[in-house]
Amino acid sequence: MSDACKILVAEDDPRIRTILERFLGAAGYHVTACENGREALTAFEQEGPFDLVLTDVNMPEVGGEELLRELKARAPRVPVVVLTARNDPQLITELFKQDAYRYLCKPFTREDLQAVVHAALAEAGEEPEDDRRAVIRDEDGWVELNAPNRQEYLDRFQAFCEALIASRLDERAKNELKIAVQELGQNAIEWGNRLDEGRAIRLSYKLMDDRILIRIADEGPGFDPAKVPDPTVDPIKLIETRESHGKRPGGFGIHLARRVMDTVSYNETGNIVTMEKRFR
Repeated sequence: MSDACKILVAEDDPRIRTILERFLGAAGYHVTACENGREALTAFEQEGPFDLVLTDVNMPEVGGEELLRELKARAPRVPVVVLTARNDPQLITELFKQDAYRYLCKPFTREDLQAVVHAALAEAGEEPEDDRRAVIRDEDGWVELNAPNRQEYLDRFQAFCEALIASRLDERAKNELKIAVQELGQNAIEWGNRLDEGRAIRLSYKLMDDRILIRIADEGPGFDPAKVPDPTVDPIKLIETRESHGKRPGGFGIHLARRVMDTVSYNETGNIVTMEKRFR
């Protein structure tokens, strides 16, 4: 894939720009490196189309946020990865609302960058042209991603949530949050929406001073969570039952979420779950 992929880099620090250009070039990508957002916009128009854009936030003339808005207006399907040393929840939220693909905090490792670039290009390459686009809303402090019923949108949501709370929770608590979002998000995709990409998932967060709230909703008929058996009672039977239904290994989602989150509650129908993780 890399031989055909073109990556646009906007970074005003010459050292980081050179590192990105050399690393991505060595990986087989065609790289155009620019020192600010204005130069990047010109390159995007004259040398495009590009498959991926990497941009810093703080740059002269045209910064990363403005560049992101301009690029999304011109080519909404091109993934944009934002690189920055600012661990600012408000900035992260704004970038999420503007449909940034990922928020990668400096300093990052070569492996971190490689993983993000590979995932972004793979997702962009697999996305159907007629696929419904994700819609991001902001209401009463809740930031919501309404997206097609696909795993990559859950991964993107989880990554932004992780960035939001990076400095507020220790590693164990961050992993617990990640587990809960992934498990209950996958439940919504697989069990709620029955893997139907024609349905949508709604992934929302509300960041407060002392906690983060996560809400996951699907378009399925719902269920009664009180009737879900404890999977730790007979895990072997659980595995066999899931295999007989062609489901992934697991089934511990609700049980795990209740163990690692401070609160987990469902609506009356059972197709919306709200979780709370307090900062200690």
